[in-house]
Amino acid sequence: MLNAVIPELPNPQHPRIREIIEHERLAEVLSGFGVSGRKLDALIAGFSFLVNKRPDIFAREPETGWSRIVMKAFPPDIPLARIWFTYDEDYIYIQHVELLEE
Repeated sequence: MLNAVIPELPNPQHPRIREIIEHERLAEVLSGFGVSGRKLDALIAGFSFLVNKRPDIFAREPETGWSRIVMKAFPPDIPLARIWFTYDEDYIYIQHVELLEE
């Protein structure tokens, strides 16, 4: 009997979820915002929910190659932010975060 393993093609309705990697300098940037850690965790969790399955659909900056997303504040006490990131097949790397005026 012949036994073979055939890799499955990616399912576009249920893509693989990537892991979020925060660079060390990101903690310094986030702590400088004066926003509670819990709110920042909620912001990163929202980012993860939106981006980790399909990071390729977000605009990419031609000069840096970084993709970006503007996170609308939800719930309302979480700050509005622009998050810059890169990604590969397994991970999403948060490169920079900036808070925005509403």
